[in-house]
Amino acid sequence: MSLQDDWRAKYRIELETPRLLLRPFIADDTAWLTDLLCDAAVCEFLWDGPSERKQAQRHAQAIVDLDLWHCRFGHWAIVDRSTNEIHGWTELGKLRPWDGPSDEIALSYGLRRQSWGQGIATEAAGRLLRYAFEFHQLDCVMAVIMAGNLASRRVLEKLDMRFVADRVLADGKTLQYFRIDITPTATSPLDPLR
Repeated sequence: MSLQDDWRAKYRIELETPRLLLRPFIADDTAWLTDLLCDAAVCEFLWDGPSERKQAQRHAQAIVDLDLWHCRFGHWAIVDRSTNEIHGWTELGKLRPWDGPSDEIALSYGLRRQSWGQGIATEAAGRLLRYAFEFHQLDCVMAVIMAGNLASRRVLEKLDMRFVADRVLADGKTLQYFRIDITPTATSPLDPLR
C-alpha cells in the first residue's frame, strides 16, 4: 500500500447518516459530475455558471483527478442509501489564500435539481461538519456562498453557521462568508440522528 493509499484509508473514510452514504470520490464520478456542471440551475451559484459539455467534462475530470490525491480533505459523493442514486457532493477544502488564513477549512456542497428541498444538503453537510470537528479536531469551519443563494444560506443557518462578512469581487459578484466555531454535541443540529 502506498503512502497515498495509507492517507486515504485514514482520512477519506465513508460517512453515514440515516438516509445517506458519503463516500470519497472515485474515478467513475466524472460522468454524473459532468451532468451537474452542465445544469444551469445547479450552477447558478457555483463557480462561473454552467459549462458546455466538453468543458464540463474536462472540469469534472480535473476535480476527480485532484480529489484522488487529496489526503485529509476533499469531496464526498452523496449517495442515497435506499436507491443508490447520487444526489451530488459535499466537500471540505482549504479556502484560497486570498480569502483568509491558509489554514481555514471551508464546507461546500452541490446537489442535482431532483434532490433539492429534501433536507439532503443539510444532512450531508451536517455529517461532514461533525467529521471535521470530531475527527480532525478543527476549531472552526468556514463556508462561502454567493449573495442571493437563499437555499444555501438556509442550509448554513440550520447548521448554526453564522454570517461573518460580505466580499465584493472584481467582477461585481458578492461572496458571503459564514463560520461555525463550536464542537458538536449530542444535541447539536450537526447530529443527523436528531
